[in-house]
Amino acid sequence: MFLTVYRSPQHWLICLLLTVVSCSVLGAPFEIKVHDELIAEYQESAYEVETNLFQAPASQGLKSNVFQTRLEYGYGVAKNSEVGVNIFLSSYNGVSYVNGGKVSYMYIPTHDEEGLWHYGVKNEINYIKDVGGTETTFYELTPILALQLDEWRFTVNPNVDVVLNKNSSATFAPSAKVAYGLTHSVDIDMEYYADNLPNKSLYNITQQPHTAYIVTDTKYGNSSFNFGVGKGVTTNSDNWVIKLIASLNFD
Repeated sequence: MFLTVYRSPQHWLICLLLTVVSCSVLGAPFEIKVHDELIAEYQESAYEVETNLFQAPASQGLKSNVFQTRLEYGYGVAKNSEVGVNIFLSSYNGVSYVNGGKVSYMYIPTHDEEGLWHYGVKNEINYIKDVGGTETTFYELTPILALQLDEWRFTVNPNVDVVLNKNSSATFAPSAKVAYGLTHSVDIDMEYYADNLPNKSLYNITQQPHTAYIVTDTKYGNSSFNFGVGKGVTTNSDNWVIKLIASLNFD
């Protein structure tokens, strides 16, 4: 389950999910979210709890499915800027773990919310100890690009991850979302995530994790609810992933 609490609700309609966070994580990332324009209001707080359940590829040799959680606190430091702090948790093979965390800064410039083009950028420093025990520190740059055409919304995050460990490297981890508004309160979406694409071997698609999702977004009052099911499309991808999201406003 993914819980998001924002004290100001005017961005709910453009709240999107799901992007790839990790540079080296084996299995689904802790944050599966395509970033759009949802941002904490100036001098207000935002809280997120995101969870997912997935079945890792057999090659990882795990005895159970993996349950992951991400806890985030965000604060609007300026009209168009938010800083955030996250912690990553997981449970598998009957044991619970603290897997690291991240700090982030998100900037959404002022532009016409009713217009065609929507954009921004997010910067993050991540530390993750993945389910295989590998420790990685990396910087992630997430450009936010969206196009609104009546009931259709197209969003792309061409993420770039730069490992800050001794053996520094850069990978390309793009994600995208297509959303269609069935009604005023219900959207149906498709998301696609590609992870860990080395800059010098982008052609080797079958060796990298690729996952496709079908998602529904439903609004009720000032709150919204999301349910998504994902399926890996390459041999190194997770067999399946389930995500449940509730975004609640208590004002």
